[in-house]
Order: sequence, then C-alpha cells, then structure tokens
Amino acid sequence: MAFDWRIFRTSHRNPAGSELDRITAYCGGAMRGVVGVVAAAAGLLGAAPPVSFAWLGPAIAIELAWTAVFVWAALRRRRLASWPMACDIAVTIALCLTQAHLVSNDALPGGASWVAAVTTMTIVCANFTWRPHLGVPAGGVVALAYLAGVGLAGATDGIVTAGIHLVQITATATLMTLLRTQSAVADDELGRLRNVQQAEIVRRERRADERAQNRRVHDTALATLTVIGTGGIEKTSLVLRDRAAADLADLEHMAATAQPPAGPVLLDERLRALIARSGLRIKAELTRCTVPWEVGEAFAGAAAEALGNVARHAGVDTALLRMTVAPDEVLVEVVDEGRGFDPGRVPPHRYGLRESIEGRMRGVDGSTEITSGPGGTRVALGWRP
Repeated sequence: MAFDWRIFRTSHRNPAGSELDRITAYCGGAMRGVVGVVAAAAGLLGAAPPVSFAWLGPAIAIELAWTAVFVWAALRRRRLASWPMACDIAVTIALCLTQAHLVSNDALPGGASWVAAVTTMTIVCANFTWRPHLGVPAGGVVALAYLAGVGLAGATDGIVTAGIHLVQITATATLMTLLRTQSAVADDELGRLRNVQQAEIVRRERRADERAQNRRVHDTALATLTVIGTGGIEKTSLVLRDRAAADLADLEHMAATAQPPAGPVLLDERLRALIARSGLRIKAELTRCTVPWEVGEAFAGAAAEALGNVARHAGVDTALLRMTVAPDEVLVEVVDEGRGFDPGRVPPHRYGLRESIEGRMRGVDGSTEITSGPGGTRVALGWRP
C-alpha cells in the first residue's frame, strides 16, 4: 500500500501553543515599542533639574535603540525569546538605578515617570515570555531595582509603586498561566483528533488497496474461470494457456510489488497492450496521450473489464476502442454492437461494473457513463486533468 505520511507533517506539533506564542509576541512587541517611544518622548519633554542631559541623552538613545531591537526580534521570531527578554531586563534595571539623573523630582512620586512606564512593560513582557517560575522572579528583580533607584533619587513613597508592580506581576503571571493551560488542553484535543484522522485515513487507504487487489483478481483469474465455466473457451485451447499464464504473471507481480511506479505513462500504449489479450477483433482509434500513472492504470483496468464483458456477454467478437483527447478531458470509449443489457438491473453484488469499472475511475476522480440496449453497449470513461 502506497501511503504518504507527509500529510501529517506540520510546522508545529502544538498549534494552539504556537498560536499563543505568536499572539503574545505581537502584543508584547507592539506594547513594548509604543511604550518605549512614548516614554522616550516623555523623558525629553519632562526633563527638569536635577536631570542631567549628559545622562538623559545617552539613556534615551540606548532605550530607543534597544526598543527597536526588541520589537524586531519579537516580530521576526513570532515569539518572545529568552535572550531579548534578558537584555530588556538589564536595560530596564540600568534605567531604574540611575533615576536620580534621568527623572525630575516632580515625576518620581507615584510612579509617574517615564522610567516607571518602561519598568511596567518589562514586568509584563517577562511573564509573557516565561512561565511563573522564571517570569515572577524576573519581574520581582525589576521591581526591586525600581524601588532602589527611587530611594537613591531621594523619594520616599516608592513602596506604593512597589505594590503596584506586585499587582502587575501577579495579574500577568495568573493570566498567562490560564492561557497556557487552555492552549495545552486545546493541543491535547487537536492531537487526539489528528490521531483519529490518521487512523481513518489509514483505514481508507487499506480499504482502497484491498479494492484494487480485488479488482485485479476479478479481472484476471476470476474472469478466466468465468469464461471456462460458461463454455466460452476450450480447456485445451492454446488461448487458455496464454491467458492463464498472463493472469498468473499479473498476480505474481501484484504480490511482489510493494510500491507502484511513479511518473506519467502513455495511455495509448497501455490501451494497445489490451488489444492482444482481449481475444476480440478490435478497431482502435487512439491518440497519443500522457497521464499520471494511477490514471493510466484506472483507464487500462476499466477498459480491460469493459472489453472482457464484451467477450463474455455481448455475443459478438468485435468492438471499438476509441480515445479522444481534449484540453479539459480525456475520454476512452468501448463500444460494441452486441445484445446489450439493462444497467439498472445489474445486481449490486456484481463486482465487474461496480468496482472494476466505476470504482476504478472513481478512485482517480474520473467518471463513467454506461449506455446499453438491444443495439449494443457504450462504456465511456472520462478524466479531467
């Protein structure tokens, strides 16, 4: 059985978790970028003694440059990675500890400074990036650095801001824990669904392989035995020997072949090979045509069964095998002028029409049209490239 397992290869084995990483990267990168630019502008506009431009200028430049790198890394990788987050924490801690030179005295109380805004975003992004066992300690270190910087700057109400940072750490860690838990649940469900789909596809492939082998057995050994049983051929006939040998070779080939050949085949050559084995006088009207291997096998197998039905049931020894090639369709027809039959009265258990002809063409998304009556039978096999 030929089966392509690549249909189960995906870029992410955990699609829900990967999607959560992508969303948090975009959100974290966007928020960090906006806050970084706004904070830099606020720092420049709110500069007042004891702010030193010798400190503020380089600090703003470094903060803006790093903001650009952080946003670029988040959007490019589609996830918040550890190394950009560690660097962001280092930059923020440096800003926190030098607030005495970067923030005016009026902006220090209540956490209203531009450094406080950058600190808040670093705490949030740390919990976006890492699970609580890393995100919470990282946020705590940043909050302590901010508290220390406020103390070095001479402010006395840093505890209030520290409490706000504690709430931010707890809230973002809790939110991300809930989201990660739900994404893991979703991935488990998707994994179970993928396994069910895989099992179903394997079952269908096995069933299709069984049908294909049953068709070949029906069209070879069983067809020969039917002809013998109905007296259509003598047991000592050389034709019988040749036909039995060909059937045996086909069955042996079926047993020995694990994988079908790949690539296109010449359909007209496959159809010409049927003529010598049919035992009929066949008028062939064939056009050179290349089709995929599986399509050629379906056409050849279905046409062979149609010709076999002519030999067994039509009561004539002549038939027409015609192929028409158009830009949008390949059409193969088997036509005889025999006694005909009523397709609507063929019993469902009869394998020839249902599987050896219609089933074969259906397996390659082809079509079958059978018209029959007292004046003969026409079997039309179609396939659209």
